[in-house]
Amino acid sequence: MQRRWSLSEEPMRYETALWTEPIARALILTLAALSLVAVGPAQAQQPDEAVLEMVVELIQDPDKDMRALGLQQVREALPGAAVTKRLTELLPKLAPEPRTELLEALGERRDTAARPALLHWANSGKEPQVRAAALDALGHIGTADDVPLLAEKAAKGTGAEREAARSALSRMRAERAEAAMTKLLASAESAVQMALLDVLADRRATEAVPAVLACAKQRDPNVRIAAINSLRYLATAQHVSELVQLLAAAKSGYERWRTELALLNVCARHGQACAEPLVQAFKLANSVPTQLSLLHCLARVGGTQSLSIVAASAVDGPEPVRTEAVRMLAGWPDRAVVPTLRRLAALGNPLRHRVLALRALIRVSLNSASTDPEEKLVAEYLRVAGEARAEIEAVLRSELAQAPRPKLSTKLEPIPLKLPAPAFRGTPVPLKEPNIEKPLGKPRPPFLAPAGTTNLAAGRRVAASDSQPTTGELDFVVDGHKEASDFACLELHPGTQWVQIDLGRRAVIFAIVVWHNHAEARVYRDVIVQLSDDPDFIAAYTVFNNDHDDSSRLGTGKDKGYVETAEGKLIDCKGIEGRFVRLYSRGNHIDAKNHYTEVEVYGIPLE
Repeated sequence: MQRRWSLSEEPMRYETALWTEPIARALILTLAALSLVAVGPAQAQQPDEAVLEMVVELIQDPDKDMRALGLQQVREALPGAAVTKRLTELLPKLAPEPRTELLEALGERRDTAARPALLHWANSGKEPQVRAAALDALGHIGTADDVPLLAEKAAKGTGAEREAARSALSRMRAERAEAAMTKLLASAESAVQMALLDVLADRRATEAVPAVLACAKQRDPNVRIAAINSLRYLATAQHVSELVQLLAAAKSGYERWRTELALLNVCARHGQACAEPLVQAFKLANSVPTQLSLLHCLARVGGTQSLSIVAASAVDGPEPVRTEAVRMLAGWPDRAVVPTLRRLAALGNPLRHRVLALRALIRVSLNSASTDPEEKLVAEYLRVAGEARAEIEAVLRSELAQAPRPKLSTKLEPIPLKLPAPAFRGTPVPLKEPNIEKPLGKPRPPFLAPAGTTNLAAGRRVAASDSQPTTGELDFVVDGHKEASDFACLELHPGTQWVQIDLGRRAVIFAIVVWHNHAEARVYRDVIVQLSDDPDFIAAYTVFNNDHDDSSRLGTGKDKGYVETAEGKLIDCKGIEGRFVRLYSRGNHIDAKNHYTEVEVYGIPLE
């Protein structure tokens, strides 16, 4: 293709007269960019010197918008190593802000000729934002040789450097980059290993699984947890046996919980392919904690083989295993469990097992579109539940009589509640739903509680009535991520479903804040919140209930429905004591699904 004209010719006669006008300068630059499109590759390597001078002057312009015009040409219209070298020579002459902008543009330019300059500024830049921009740019043009530097910065740099270096490692596509990360993982210090483990998970680097498994067996507990969290996204069905070994070797309850979450995630992704190794592992397991976790995984997989093992465990296992097996059967994902539930409802011993089985049968009927629970079944449930409740309450009274009582501060302070960004603007319009409260129309006032009140739910163990969530994982409910997103919330199947948080010990609870899915103005139905010292909530205290028509059969509620917003729903618990928190819902006015983005429980531990 032949070049039709050049800005170094006729149009440039007017340069002196027009250069002081920003609009004219922008026009000239645009024409220059168009001229470069019309040349062949060889000519493009030698751009017009006058055009390059224009770009350089724009990059140095004090006006940010003018700099943006120049930087656009750097990214899109001035190819060639010679231009790149000229631009890198400009870096020392720039103030920190335009220097940062040019470093970003050089990275997006994807010319490896800029790599030496990026390495220099990544190591020697005085300003954190300059170093961060250089590190981020290496994600575009860096090589495998740059992995150690980026890993070091991802582990030990300033906040901006850590974020930039991790981002660069996560998207680096250089040859052998992933192999370099995996190799470094074996010899790096703990902080660097943890950063690399996060990156390998982001990259879905399945070839690194053997190295990650080795990290999961190290002495440093932080490295082990980071490796287990990475395996959550990298492991496959063929790694189930090794994950079970990690589960059995867990040195703390938290480590066991994280390993169980990794197994649950693998089971959710690979389904029945995990059934056989899980069954064999359960048969060989010689510790109750390991068996309990494996029951949860078998329920996640479902199917005939898993159901057979769980049903047998509900009858023949040691007591903790028997009860947990009944709980898994009560939340089984399909109706194949109904005959087993009917047997347990008729013959189950202790009473707790009968209550769970009867409750599950009622739930199956309620969640069916065509049937209602049999009156006889409901009456039997109420009778057995009453007997079980009396037994449980007697035991709890005896235990609580000897429990220590903390001295609560008389000083009241706002709870440390941080709200996510609103997903939509303005006050929600009241929807055509029955029993809906009128939006406040202004920010909610701070909630006051005794000094020392904190969020006790953060990172705690979570259970759910749905053993096979549609999307998301259980720990999403307490991971601190409250921003509105369809991909960062736990989604349960239609019908009345619940999530439950084990606070780990009894506490005085002052407030609960729940965010379902606040990406849009939804109204969730049958929102019921209960506290209990009983993990099965046979004896429980209801602190909120807006089920105005008792459609979930947990009692008619007097509270109002509400529209989801970024503020969440704050529930005043008035200092009720308990260890477990359970939150119910029955779909929403848009669809039948149940969502949980985050739950926070504000209180003071009793023990």
